[in-house]
Amino acid sequence: MVIENFRTGTMERLNLGYDEVSKDNPKLVWCSITGFGSSGPYASRPGYDTVGQAMSGLLSLLTDVENPKPMGISLSDHLSGMVACNGIMAALIARGRTGKGQRVDTSLLEATISFCGENAARFFENGKVPGRATRTHQAQVYAFVAKDSKAFVVHLSSPNKFWEGLTRVAGHPEWVKDPRFSTKETRGKHYADLERELATVFRTEPRDHWLTKLLAEDVPSAPLNTLDDVFADPQVKHLKMRENVRHSRVGMVGLIRNGVRMSETPPTIHSAAPELGEHTDEVLAQLKLKVSAAQ
Repeated sequence: MVIENFRTGTMERLNLGYDEVSKDNPKLVWCSITGFGSSGPYASRPGYDTVGQAMSGLLSLLTDVENPKPMGISLSDHLSGMVACNGIMAALIARGRTGKGQRVDTSLLEATISFCGENAARFFENGKVPGRATRTHQAQVYAFVAKDSKAFVVHLSSPNKFWEGLTRVAGHPEWVKDPRFSTKETRGKHYADLERELATVFRTEPRDHWLTKLLAEDVPSAPLNTLDDVFADPQVKHLKMRENVRHSRVGMVGLIRNGVRMSETPPTIHSAAPELGEHTDEVLAQLKLKVSAAQ
């Protein structure tokens, strides 16, 4: 298997392109991750994460386009890696059935656009261009800052019981019959009014006070955690999301385990990321053995 993320044409210039090397190994699964695809008018452009976020439309759903801010996480990089992984696994399964390898292609642009499928489907349906606030209004999502300056979120979604519970927590059960807020649709139309009313209420007590009351009413809610909060959280500790792995140069380092758990073949982290060239001699020795055996 070969995975590469050079600009289009780089591997071919080195005589290591898929068409060349697959002649010697028809079972080869080759994955190429580019910025904009392996062909087309943008194929030769340099591609980096934020460029992928912006061109795919994802960034327009995450920031205010009139006062744009780049994201603090490399979303397009991560998404293209996950899409590539899915493609590679599919190709390996196909090879197990047919005995033939194949080329797998994805890009920052393709992977990130595919991630925007929900918003794109709505755009295809009604022609309305979604923005950062579109889904928050439709899904009844809110973020507030409590008296102690700590932030938290509420996600009402579909069941009306969540809305009713929120009105009791806020001390305004009469809102259930308020024509502005009585249905999900009217709450969406009057989102700004409701958000303003709730923000006033939630500024009167600390965050833990409100989260305790929201939990008692079974309202979907959570603290807006920073990473230090995340890894101090008892549920995250229970799930053992952090793993400590030995690094050849710096000693023990903390890494995030795979987000999936499997009963029979659990994913594991075998080692930390290698230093540049750390395994060169080992790889070349293995290749020499294979060549000698073939001869």
